[in-house]
Amino acid sequence: MRIRQHIGNVDIQLNTDRIDRNIREAQKLLNMQVVADCDPLIPFRQGALRNSVIYPDGIYGGEIEYNAPYAHYMYEGKVYGPNIPIRDAEGNITGWYSPPNKRPTGRSLTYHTSGTGDHWFSKAKEMHKDEWVDLVKRTAGKE
Repeated sequence: MRIRQHIGNVDIQLNTDRIDRNIREAQKLLNMQVVADCDPLIPFRQGALRNSVIYPDGIYGGEIEYNAPYAHYMYEGKVYGPNIPIRDAEGNITGWYSPPNKRPTGRSLTYHTSGTGDHWFSKAKEMHKDEWVDLVKRTAGKE
């Protein structure tokens, strides 16, 4: 962006193209680093949740989303229900059905992979916030 302002005898001209590019690049690098830092904290069984990350506004936007149908429940760490068992002909439970309108049951989820759990972004931010700020400062301030 170019800004030109004439005040009294002073002619001020600013070209913000460099800083605009740097801020855009800083946002992209921050997005990628946040995903990398969240990854080991995200519950893992087959990897679908970790691999479901999307950037709704593109890689240069300020949002990261995990786009699996159960991502919200895993992030909150609470069992939502009702959960109705699906049984085979012999009466064995083969799966679960939940109606569209679920509510928290008050029970906590059990995570099977050590070091993973709920609220992974908050935990990653607590661990890496200073590194994220430093990354943005270094990138935004480049020549």
